[in-house]
Amino acid sequence: MGLVFITSNNAWSQVDSTQHKIHARLKKIENELKSNPNLKKDYEDLTFYYSQMFKNKVDSQRTHAFKVTGYIDAYLAHYSDQLKVGEFQKFPTSAPISNAFSLNMVMVSASYQDEKARGVVTIHAGDIATCAWSTKYNFIQEAYAGIRMAKNTWLDAGFFRTHLGFESIQPRENIGSSIALTTYYEPYYLSGAKLTHYLNKKVSIQISAFNGFNTFLAINRKKTYGFSIFYEPNAHVLATYNVLLSDNAADTLGYNQQRVYQNFYLAYKSKKLDIGFEANFGLQQHTGLVDSTKTAFMYSMLVAAKYKFNKGRYAAYGRAEWFNDQDEILTGPVINQYHTLVGLHAIGATIGAEYKPMNNAFLRIESRYLHLWNDENIFYTHQKYTNVRLEIIGSLGVWF
Repeated sequence: MGLVFITSNNAWSQVDSTQHKIHARLKKIENELKSNPNLKKDYEDLTFYYSQMFKNKVDSQRTHAFKVTGYIDAYLAHYSDQLKVGEFQKFPTSAPISNAFSLNMVMVSASYQDEKARGVVTIHAGDIATCAWSTKYNFIQEAYAGIRMAKNTWLDAGFFRTHLGFESIQPRENIGSSIALTTYYEPYYLSGAKLTHYLNKKVSIQISAFNGFNTFLAINRKKTYGFSIFYEPNAHVLATYNVLLSDNAADTLGYNQQRVYQNFYLAYKSKKLDIGFEANFGLQQHTGLVDSTKTAFMYSMLVAAKYKFNKGRYAAYGRAEWFNDQDEILTGPVINQYHTLVGLHAIGATIGAEYKPMNNAFLRIESRYLHLWNDENIFYTHQKYTNVRLEIIGSLGVWF
């Protein structure tokens, strides 16, 4: 007796229809993930990422709930300035110790983003935290909470990383691993509140109040006030103007030292080329080095570029910097070999190469030449004082 198999065309059509629906749904989810800027920014090249301090209106209203990330940056550096073993170099931030393997930063960050509330907590340790951060809150890189006050307006309060300049405290967000003098003397961290309003997808403005200029703690009864405007005409260009008004004079000094610090930067980013330009201008009352009753001025400029090839796996980069603070508004006391107080006036040049086996890891090697004006012989090389320092830095970073 033969067996007869009867198949239903309708049954097969139902299976095909179900598979087609599953495939379409998966494709839709995949496309949504690809177009999600929050997810893309977690893993793509982060150069100039932190410079987008406001993000944009779309990003600010997109939710990602709770997220934890980490970052590790190790280095080996050599400086021509001869110091004691393990001692931090002058102008210490990134890779501040010569001739020793060490950690720039180990960092863990947790963030929350919802339609009406957001917050970030980032803790860090390493040489950057030790040599360049607040002594009291040394382990906190940033910690702030925010609420949505209106449709396009957010209020954030707490401890912040600085919003000035296109170089970040995190080497992974910079074109190179070392920090320019301009960046070194800008605020690294601020404590206070920010009110941000998104005018549209391209323009945002912000007003802020802080405890002081580069401090978590209040140093007097005065506050530092700021204004910023951010413009992002497209995915490749961003521009920001910032101004901080402060007075860091002690309450017992008897007179004010009003400071105005202005910062402007312009950045361009593409698959092949990244370029950043920054200019700064500052003035402060009762600060002249020769005559303390006079108003002092400072100026600085910075330009950096990176060319990427082989789909961004390899890159070559360079940076030129100029810094002039001869009345020491920001630099504090600088003593030359004759124990004379001098203002800081310097130029520098950096070249480097980068290898990125994946988007969230890099290996860099770079060299920097720093030249101070003739009377500023503050470095010590081959048993004599000099105004020149040579640097070589190799660094390796991974984030996840």
